[in-house]
Amino acid sequence: MIRPLTERDFAAATAIVNDGWRATYAGYVSPALLDDKGCRERAAALEQDFRSRRLEEYVWEEDGEVLALLSAGDTGDQDRPGAFELWRLYVAEKAWGKGIGGRLLDFGEGLAREKGRTRVVIWAFRRNRGALAFYQKHGYRPDKTEQLGEPYMAEGVRLVKNLEGEGRP
Repeated sequence: MIRPLTERDFAAATAIVNDGWRATYAGYVSPALLDDKGCRERAAALEQDFRSRRLEEYVWEEDGEVLALLSAGDTGDQDRPGAFELWRLYVAEKAWGKGIGGRLLDFGEGLAREKGRTRVVIWAFRRNRGALAFYQKHGYRPDKTEQLGEPYMAEGVRLVKNLEGEGRP
């Protein structure tokens, strides 16, 4: 079930994000982001972000356990004014392959539609081939590649989906 993130979910949500970083990004982001200190810093930054309510935050819960996180809101990309961005979509490794990511993606697109948005953007690391394939399978198209500096030190790809289904993203 998808529901809004609550304070009691912070630890589970940050663990899902940190575990996702370690399982997926090793070998192409700065190793300092994946060590214990980097994970503690990311957990603190995520909790601060959650508390600020800067984005809409949702979790996927099954049998009382949080298995995924979706963060969504206005894009920060100056060249895509008015676009809706899915900032974070992380699923616990033990729940991979169960369709949770696709359902959260659909939910995020529904949020965009509710707000009258016609475009959704998502960023992924270029070497995260699994994420790129997943988003493209769901109708997202690469639209920009950018070298991400500190702290990432990796190349990012922005993907865009036109929710109206017309024209280019």
